[in-house]
Amino acid sequence: MNCRVKIALLFGLVLNSASAHYSGPFLFWGVDDLKGIEVSALEELDDKFLRDLYSNAAAVVVFLRNGTAKLNDDNFPSFRRIIEKHQYVYSPQQGLSSNPMDYNVNAEIINLVGSPAQQDVELSALYRDSVANYGDHKVLGILANRWDEPHHVLYKREAKADESVTSTTTPAGPTDEPEIDDAIYNVPGKALIYITSAPILSMNSTDDEYVLNKHTVATYDARERESKLIVTFKVEDTTKLTLKFRFEMDSGYWMMPKVDVFLIDTKSKDGSKSVDTTLEIDGDAPYAPIGFSYSCSRQLVFRNGSTVLTLENIQVQPALEGSTKFGSAWDCIGFTTGPIWSGLFITTFMAVGLSIAICAILDIKPPNRFESRTGKQLTFTVQE
Repeated sequence: MNCRVKIALLFGLVLNSASAHYSGPFLFWGVDDLKGIEVSALEELDDKFLRDLYSNAAAVVVFLRNGTAKLNDDNFPSFRRIIEKHQYVYSPQQGLSSNPMDYNVNAEIINLVGSPAQQDVELSALYRDSVANYGDHKVLGILANRWDEPHHVLYKREAKADESVTSTTTPAGPTDEPEIDDAIYNVPGKALIYITSAPILSMNSTDDEYVLNKHTVATYDARERESKLIVTFKVEDTTKLTLKFRFEMDSGYWMMPKVDVFLIDTKSKDGSKSVDTTLEIDGDAPYAPIGFSYSCSRQLVFRNGSTVLTLENIQVQPALEGSTKFGSAWDCIGFTTGPIWSGLFITTFMAVGLSIAICAILDIKPPNRFESRTGKQLTFTVQE
């Protein structure tokens, strides 16, 4: 059996549901420690092996699927290409004995929602981002399932020869993540963005304008030199859009010079109608010392060609370090503005004029005697 057939069978084995905790079966890939590992269908991976696997990886990315579509070549072509380039292990166990979040500081959890094509593009893009940050064969990927409530493992029994009817159990359908109707993107203790009105994304080449007034739960990808606050929006019934606000950390300061935009039309099965671009700030990028927030009442514009993201009256702060509210704000207006400079100029001009007038008045020398009815008439000698 060749590699492609094995992968196809492997994809067919992994099903998905929706939940708030890890659920098997699991697919591990990406690191060389998986080489030569074989797992029996009736056995679980050794707990010590899992702990070492998490600890030895430079980063761990856990993808939680939220859908019932099978993992096969038709639904997940991009993910299949990633698997073919790395070592991988499939485990049918129903749970993990050790939590990767406890053994790797760079571990993160990403919830995948939407159609299979949408999940395929998002999973592949996010994993490539992690590999670009930490290096090839150094990022452990884990594909798991989510369940809304505790479940029971069902085993198929052998059918008797005279049975003509077979009963089946259908897993619960997918559940969409809740949509929040505001412009507050908060990952408690990690990062916070507040905007007074919904962001607006314009794509002039296609005459599309999206008002991003509803979003799902935000996530935060924390790295040493660069972090990302990831917010997903459902802009139309068939369109999903993700904004990744990028924060760069350097010399005790943070700044937000770029925003990644990822848009996919779920009607396209192969994801060919997706948009993936990086927008850069027009003008000075928001920045502040670490531990401080940035506040700006002016309009911030991020642009790349005909794609423009507009943010109105924003306050933002990454690296909250456990805090649940903004720190002291650095304002984009600064201490001197145009009106202030105008006021100072007019005041200076008036002060100079007043000084000249006072000097002129002081130079006036009036006579020290005055005429009276009883006195002698005053005479003045004028010399030419």
